[in-house]
Amino acid sequence: MAINHLEVDDGAIHPGTRTSLFLPSPLLADCVCAYVVRDTLDTQLTPQQSFSHLPVSPLVSIVWLIQGGRSSVPVGNGEWPPSSRRVVLRGPRTQPTVWQSHGPALGFSLTIFPDAFHALTHLNVTSLLDQARNLQTVLGKDWQQMAIAVLRAGDDLERIQIIEAFLTPRWTPVRAPRPVTTPPDGLSLFNDWVDAVALRASASTLGQSTRQRERLIKGQLGLPMRAIRGLVRMESTLTRGHDSNAFGGPSLVDVAHAMGFSDQAHLCREVKRYSGLNPTDLQRAIETQESYWPYRLRQALKVR
Repeated sequence: MAINHLEVDDGAIHPGTRTSLFLPSPLLADCVCAYVVRDTLDTQLTPQQSFSHLPVSPLVSIVWLIQGGRSSVPVGNGEWPPSSRRVVLRGPRTQPTVWQSHGPALGFSLTIFPDAFHALTHLNVTSLLDQARNLQTVLGKDWQQMAIAVLRAGDDLERIQIIEAFLTPRWTPVRAPRPVTTPPDGLSLFNDWVDAVALRASASTLGQSTRQRERLIKGQLGLPMRAIRGLVRMESTLTRGHDSNAFGGPSLVDVAHAMGFSDQAHLCREVKRYSGLNPTDLQRAIETQESYWPYRLRQALKVR
């Protein structure tokens, strides 16, 4: 459940934070979505600014707390105890979630497409849905050693080099054969990915029943294909709506029509389910609130 701080003045965007997105090498473009850096070491954030609002997402993430404070996750009406875990594995999220950081910190994240994570680890992604778990309790020694090396690295580029040196020889033999291309923007990135997953699933489940096919896809992706397509459509909707300022203006009907929603009310319901806010409030939050930095970061995927 997302927490709404829109009426609190001291939740405004802080100019001293650093949020960066790095893209993977072409050989890993169908495995790794992006690397994300969140640096608040040189800032003193208010309690409202220290929240991070995370939307629903089909991706699997590994999150490193490189330096600084600890994090906790409000879930529903409760809250996880403050955790000192330095490396956390997060599964796909089926509801908007809020993380809170306590004190200045430097965080680094690796985001992986769920089917790629399944191919690399043979884990059923469904078991990770809406979970944030200590990496060493889930993944093997080789992953743990890589994670420790990332913690010890001197800068962002060295962390990426360590991860890619680890992933490339493991991903190359298991990736599905297809051309290595770079989609032109963030919308194509997710749309092309889900189309490729659906095509591979159909080819690999010939002769199986619909139920068997759905079970296989859910084990690889964490969610049924219909739900994945819904998430991808919402990614595209939020990107287009934010870019055109449609969520704050009269063109909301046009956005709903262009993205295949039955009407404006349908769009509003889906945006609220995805983010916890209606489209107008979400637009304002993205533009003014520090805690909605993950949504602003999503716009950077359009460079792909």
